[in-house]
Amino acid sequence: MKFFKFILILFITVSITSCSSDSEEPTITLSNANIAGTYNISKLTINSTISTTTNGVTFDVGTIDVVGDTFQVDLVMNSNGTFTSSGAYRVITKTKLISGDQFEDIEIINLNGSGNYTINATDSSITFSGTEDLLEGKLNVATFNETTIVLEKEEEVIEGNNTIDASGNFTLARQ
Repeated sequence: MKFFKFILILFITVSITSCSSDSEEPTITLSNANIAGTYNISKLTINSTISTTTNGVTFDVGTIDVVGDTFQVDLVMNSNGTFTSSGAYRVITKTKLISGDQFEDIEIINLNGSGNYTINATDSSITFSGTEDLLEGKLNVATFNETTIVLEKEEEVIEGNNTIDASGNFTLARQ
């Protein structure tokens, strides 16, 4: 009886540990051919910290948070390394200063741009150049699959004694 119990426990243990996850997505190589298609922007967030330096001491003076919504944008990425974008979306910009002052600005952004992109599969990035400010410079590819591309960018902008550290996240959904 003990032997039967041992075999039963061993069988259950082996069955449980040998199961693989069926939810794993197949890996798709980041390439011009695989990225080509039409996308909608489904998410846009930019978070920034503003700091200033006075007499060699740096301190934070506020934050700027940007959230996009109401996306009606088509981004067409061609396999030859070109792209076009058209449409509009809304951004809500919230500025909070350490003094307690807060400002909110709502703006409609109209897009009608084009340009080129270069993929670097080694470091999982796409570099955009052209007439579109939204997609400009090198963006890191955080997620790339059959339905979604998530692009991230971190940037530091220095103007005089002020520094803005910004991080952005763009999610593109394939149509």
